[in-house]
Amino acid sequence: MDIQKVAFVTGGGTGIGKGIALTLAKKGYDVAISCRESLKGAEAVASEIRTLGRRAEIFSADLSKVDEILRMFQDFREKFDRLDLFCNNAGLTEKMPFLETTEENFDRVTGVDFKGAFFCVKEAAKFMVEKGIQGSIVIISSNNAEAHYANSAVYGPVKAAVSKFGEHAAIELARYRIRVNTIEPGYTDTGSPRMGSKDDTYYKIPLGKWTTVEEVAEAVAYLGSPLASSVTGATLVMDNGALLVSDKRELYGF
Repeated sequence: MDIQKVAFVTGGGTGIGKGIALTLAKKGYDVAISCRESLKGAEAVASEIRTLGRRAEIFSADLSKVDEILRMFQDFREKFDRLDLFCNNAGLTEKMPFLETTEENFDRVTGVDFKGAFFCVKEAAKFMVEKGIQGSIVIISSNNAEAHYANSAVYGPVKAAVSKFGEHAAIELARYRIRVNTIEPGYTDTGSPRMGSKDDTYYKIPLGKWTTVEEVAEAVAYLGSPLASSVTGATLVMDNGALLVSDKRELYGF
């Protein structure tokens, strides 16, 4: 009897999370998605997943609060009896000058992006261990973990912490044959107005383009597949070479 695989994608109602959820459904997963403020978007994604013949469930939670994370996973356990792939995608992008950063700014970003990732991954892994599932966990971080962009004194270090956390989780979960990997996208074409003009960014991107949501989603699917059974504790940077540039583009010839 074939086992029906289940994936859980946080922040699955918009942007990269939406693309990941839909791609996994197309590859045969039943999909759970979490959302906080994008319920309408999550409902649209769930509807599209169901038209693909796959099951979809929505869980609403503030991922900066551990009690809500615990409740969300309890609700998940009541609806699904397994978890094969967990993608921690939810994150808050909030940048500001260092000298203008407030405690509220700091807490919002660290609360969702690091604390939320830590405890969501913990609960996903606990469920996999209890069920004896040799699953895959993929954490969506950012190339801000490596770069030094302006107004990112909170966001950058938080993403660095998230990426390093993925390595530590991979070490401790290896005994259970649960693999943990991290993806660090750069500029990604989500359609969000906050991203600004692509043309204004190409000067610092060697390949002269943005990453697509579909590319990130396919990478998540790969990391969750048997083809990646030897990959754990790895970080995949998907930024079209942006991290390679430290000087004027003319000096590199692109």
